[in-house]
Amino acid sequence: MSGNQLIKTIVLSAVVAVLVAFLGQSLENLWATMAVNFLLILVAGFLMQMQPASAAASRASSQMEEDEDDDFDPANDDRETGSVKWFNVSKGFGFITRENGDDVFVHFRNIRGRGHRSLNEGQKVRFYVRESDKGLQAEDVSILRV
Repeated sequence: MSGNQLIKTIVLSAVVAVLVAFLGQSLENLWATMAVNFLLILVAGFLMQMQPASAAASRASSQMEEDEDDDFDPANDDRETGSVKWFNVSKGFGFITRENGDDVFVHFRNIRGRGHRSLNEGQKVRFYVRESDKGLQAEDVSILRV
């Protein structure tokens, strides 16, 4: 919880505690009621702030599991293998050399994964080849883990 969130939670707890105490109690028990209400609301505020953080951690771990699942059973993978000839990270494209020696164009959008996707020269990859207007193009490209 950040400092601003902590301050907001404490201020809100104090305001609600005072309002509940004035509306529901006589002056004799006012301070005790305010203290109990303040603590209850403060704890509730902390619990509410902690919940989104744990949900984000859960989403991050499930996304990591999904990324790991991207490399499924190679025995059932009918894609070709090749190696990256070159890849320009700033332009987002490059070429893969097939096992038969032909070069195939690859664009970053056809590389599996999320976020920044790129390839390094010499990396071994799996891919499908499709004929486009401009020639052969690699699709569904994934990096082979060696």
